[in-house]
Amino acid sequence: MTNYKKNFGQNFLINPTIASKIVKESGASRGETVLEIGAGRGILTQCLIEKEISVIAFEIDRELFEFLKNKFEGMQVEFIFEDFLKFQGKIKADRCVSNIPYNISTPIIKKLFDLEIPSMTLMIQKEYAKRLMAKPKSRDYNSLSVFVQVRSKIDRLFDVDRKSFFPSPNVDSTVIQITRTKEMENKIKDMKKFEEIVKASFSQKRKMIRNNLKGVDMILNKAGISPTQRAEEIPVEKFIELSNLLSDDTL
Repeated sequence: MTNYKKNFGQNFLINPTIASKIVKESGASRGETVLEIGAGRGILTQCLIEKEISVIAFEIDRELFEFLKNKFEGMQVEFIFEDFLKFQGKIKADRCVSNIPYNISTPIIKKLFDLEIPSMTLMIQKEYAKRLMAKPKSRDYNSLSVFVQVRSKIDRLFDVDRKSFFPSPNVDSTVIQITRTKEMENKIKDMKKFEEIVKASFSQKRKMIRNNLKGVDMILNKAGISPTQRAEEIPVEKFIELSNLLSDDTL
């Protein structure tokens, strides 16, 4: 078995009961194709294959890649020895089921959205999960919350104790399910502008929104947002309304 490599952010899931529960809760079923990012020692891969699910698995660690290829030889799994974030090809998968590296959770989730993966069952850091799911007027609500919630429905499935990993991380984990939706996203006239506005609004979180978005008090009022509100108080729907009004504004 391979040695732990800190630079890859490796914390191997070693609890087969948890692995089985993740696959069950994901809703993955026989005949589907599942994307796995960071297959590690193959504990999730094994559970997926046992359900007659095809797997496309990324692994950046050469030793692990060779180990996995040997272990699952002849089974319905394709291992790709490449950094998922640098991968330029197309991936056709029904869902993603992964224990993703916590230090690169955001770029992974953004890439999964870009790849149009319909469902993502991910084990992530517990505090990070709180930010993804946060509602307005809570301290965890930020631009990431808006980015994810405008594109998807998020459900918290269950928490995982740090003892379920080797080496044991310094944080607890949560398994969430992100289901891609287009309802709110389709209301946005200009996604680039929407993201710029959200990012600027949260750039100095404790400041009033009029200080982060200067010269737009009239449009804020038109969107039903008080210029003295903070970004953390504004729901996703209001950011959409504001973005669309600013997209139409020719001043």
